[in-house]
Amino acid sequence: MITIKTFNGQNETEFDFFVQSKGNNAGRPMRETTANCFGITTEKEILLPEYFYYVVLAAYEAGAFKPFLKGSVVPFITKDDFLTAVFSYLAR
Repeated sequence: MITIKTFNGQNETEFDFFVQSKGNNAGRPMRETTANCFGITTEKEILLPEYFYYVVLAAYEAGAFKPFLKGSVVPFITKDDFLTAVFSYLAR
């Protein structure tokens, strides 16, 4: 249903949107790529990409990713923690 891959600069066209993976803005959804991001793809028959983008945006603005940040110098979020944070936000 949801595919998350690390963006490597060459696979830009296969993703619906991107999520910042490092820094204080980890978890923030983006339309354009940047360094240190995940690419998100959804199965359009099951979950509309536009809808999921706004779900992630709402979770980010509510601070749902803050408890899952790791790292002492540069905070980051893992793919598994990203999904856990999104689903935890939806379960509230």
